This record gives sequence, structure tokens and C-alpha cells, in this order.
Amino acid sequence: MRTSTILKSHEHPEALKLSFRNIMEPLLVLFNKASGSVLKEQPYYIAHSIPGGVYGYFQNYEVKDQELKQIRDRIKKLIKEKAAFKHELLPREKLIRYFKNNEREDIIRLLSSREDKINNYEGLRLACLNAHGELFLNHIHENYEKLEKFRLFKFQKGFFLVADPEFFERVMPDRIELSKYFRRFNETQETMKHLGLSGFADLNEVINLGELPEFLKISEAYQSKRISRIADNIISHPLKPRLIFLAGPTSSGKTTSANRLAIELKVMQKKVLILSLDNYYLPHSAIADDPETGMKNFELISALNLDLFRQNINDLMAGKAVHLPKYHFDGRGPVPDPKVTQITPDTFIIVEGIHGLNPELWKDLMDVESYRLYVSALSTLNIHDHLPFSTSDHRLIRRLVRDHLFRGYDFNETISRWPDVMQNEYQSIFPFQESAHAIFNSALIYELAVFSHYAPKILIPAQAENEQIREEVKRLNRILSLLIPIDPKDITPTSILREFIGGSSFTY
Repeated sequence: MRTSTILKSHEHPEALKLSFRNIMEPLLVLFNKASGSVLKEQPYYIAHSIPGGVYGYFQNYEVKDQELKQIRDRIKKLIKEKAAFKHELLPREKLIRYFKNNEREDIIRLLSSREDKINNYEGLRLACLNAHGELFLNHIHENYEKLEKFRLFKFQKGFFLVADPEFFERVMPDRIELSKYFRRFNETQETMKHLGLSGFADLNEVINLGELPEFLKISEAYQSKRISRIADNIISHPLKPRLIFLAGPTSSGKTTSANRLAIELKVMQKKVLILSLDNYYLPHSAIADDPETGMKNFELISALNLDLFRQNINDLMAGKAVHLPKYHFDGRGPVPDPKVTQITPDTFIIVEGIHGLNPELWKDLMDVESYRLYVSALSTLNIHDHLPFSTSDHRLIRRLVRDHLFRGYDFNETISRWPDVMQNEYQSIFPFQESAHAIFNSALIYELAVFSHYAPKILIPAQAENEQIREEVKRLNRILSLLIPIDPKDITPTSILREFIGGSSFTY
């Protein structure tokens, strides 16, 4: 694991406020109001996130282009008028009463599904626009200037609601139906439907009914089957690739995914060598300072010794003995391993790291075929029917737990660094995800309930260094408090979740 720049919270006071969520959530309120006016009797479901927005559909009804145009025009009108939201902090009983009147069974089930928290949930908010209300876990900022460029258009039987068109166009392919990212989300959602799950309330019901032991096994088996399928695809690929690039954003579970893929290949009687790009970080003195923060930015590909990496790959593939680098945390860069590594012509090399899909990594490599695998936590377990759970929040929670348990960082440091982490992912990781041969979803359906077990010991608002971090900690606590905690004792040692909570049978 690499050393990372620690940004103190006071150095990023505004960045914590500026997130994609602050644009998307008010757009969801506007959509709720506008769609309720155009299609009064048609319930809808926001299925999952997509780059820059969300994908949704109307239940038992295929929305027409003309109807979406009417909804879009109404949203534009509300933005032009700068329609003011009404925010209310309400106790559980009043929230249930409000949503009973609005026939929102999904929210009623959510608020009723934790018997041990039956008295109240702290800080839940009702955001209303002319009597059309939504349940949120934080204050909603209208941000009308940023919302003016939103897009709403039909896709397949549903629709895309896009808050950040620039990012959407930069990441998604021109022919959206070819998007591997979107297909992987849909595949996961179909599995969820088969299991009878769509939101937090459904997972709580599984736990309340005593069905958790079997559900844990099914969740892990589904993920294992997907990894096995990817291994089969690699072996059967017509170009016979021996070099596998495995990439993904922070806290996506890359290391465990690489180890589990290696096991699957070994089952098929293949030899495997795993290389971590973390071992190719330059000495700190050779890494450029970030122009905005003035601090070392370890998230950029320029922080890697690419020449050494390419030389090592070329030599290994040519059958030469190589002293591979080992990174140490003294800032002086990697040192050669005294032990030589030499592979045979039938050995597969798995290269694991956040920049594994960046074309800069492949430049000047010898003419060998590669297989590219993108790993990310694509959660489709939504908070309620109109509020998807953010994939970036999923990874942030993973990182908060891991940093606290194993890296000596408290939540102040992790949250302070997060805006820069996200910015670099938008620039240097997400744009390459569609170039992958396959996308692996590392999110486990049940895992947020395991993090709910850890949250009270880790996310303590009174220990926040400033108000922005305190509010973020409270928001994350509200999310996790909606789930019944799962004791981690029954999680298998080969689970990806063990990369973040400990107890893995793999070495990190």
C-alpha cells in the first residue's frame, strides 16, 4: 500500500461542500415534482447511479419521449423560477404520517424496518417542493446555476437523468447500449430482483426473518461465480492474453480481486504472478506538487516510475530474471527485491493498481496482448425508491473503516483527502473504464450492514475537526443507522469485504 498525502481539514473547507451529490439530489426533488405533475398515477424507481447522473424507470409503464419532454420543460421552469425548497427535520412518526398520505410505501417500510431503532432516527430530512416531498439524509442545496445544464432523455424502457452532462459524455460511450458499466449495473439489479431486494428495507427484512446466514452464502457465491466467469473468458480469449491489467478507483477491492482471479486461474492449472503498481511509486522528491494544494499528489500516474515498470514487463515476458521493486514507506522510493523473479511462457501476469487501464501505462511495452479488467463497487441497494445509494459513498465508507483499523488515519484525515481523491478519479480513472474487456462489481449486497456494525466506534461527530467534517460524519452515520448491523464474525476469510475489515486469508 502506498503512502498518501494527508490534507488537513482546514486546508479544504469548501471542497467538502462541493460534491456530485449536492447537484444530483436537488435534481431528484425537481424530477419528483415535475413527474408527479405530468404522470400523476405512475410510480417510478431510480435504479442506480451512472456517470454524471442516474438511471430510472416508471414501474409497469414505458415512458414516452413526449412525456419526458414535458417533465424536462417543467424542471427547466422550476430552475428558472429558482423554486425554493422547504426543509424540515421531523421525527419518525411525522415522517411516516407524511409519506402515508403520499402513498410512499418504500419509505414507510424503511422507517419501520429497524425494531431496535423504533423510537426515532436522528436528523432525517423532508425536502418539499410544493407538497412534493422526498426523504433525504442531509440538507439539500438548490444549486440552480449548476443545474441549468441538466439532461433528461429516454433510454431503453426508462430514462437517464443527468446532472453533470460533461462528465457523462466524457465517460459513457456514444452508443450507450454498448456500455459495459451500465450492463454490469443492470446485471446486478436483475440478481437483486431475483433475490427480492431493492433497498435498505429489504435487507433489514432478510435479517429480521432470520435468513441472513443463507443470504451471506448466496451473496458470496454470486460474486465468486462472476470472478470464475472472468477467468474463463481470459483463458478462452482468442488472442490468448498473458498480461492482465486490473484497475479501479480507490477502495474498490482491487487487491482481493487480483488474488481471487489468480486462484481461479490456478484452478485451471495456470501459473500466475501478481504485480502491484504501488511498488512503482517514485521517490517523493521526484513527484510534482499539486498546483492547488502545494502538496504531493500520489493519485496521478506521473507519480509512478513508468519506465521501470515497462522495462520489468518487457524483461519478464522475454523470460529474463528480474529484481522486482518493493516500495517502502520512507519516501525514498522502491528498492530492488534481492530475490529474482523469472516466469515461464505459460505464466499469467496480473498488474493491479488504480492506473491499470491508463494507456500511458502500456506505452513502449513489447508487442504482447493484454486483458483489461475494471473493478468497482457498483451498489444497487438503494436507500429508498427515489434515492440511490452513491457508489462513491460506498467506497468512502470502505476507506474510512480500513484507514481507521489498519492505516492509523482517523476520519478527519480520510474525509479531508476525499475531494482530491475523487477529482483525480474523474480525471485519470473513470474515463478509461469502458476500455476494459470486463467490469467486475466488487460490491456485496449485505456489506453496508457490516459497516453499520463499525460506524458507532469510528464515526464520532464530537471528534470532528471542523463543521464540514462533522456534518459529513453525521450524514454517513444516518445512512448506516438505517440498516440493522451485521456482526462480521460469519464473513468468509476470502471475501472482498475482509480487505477493509481485516481477517482475510490473503496477504496485503
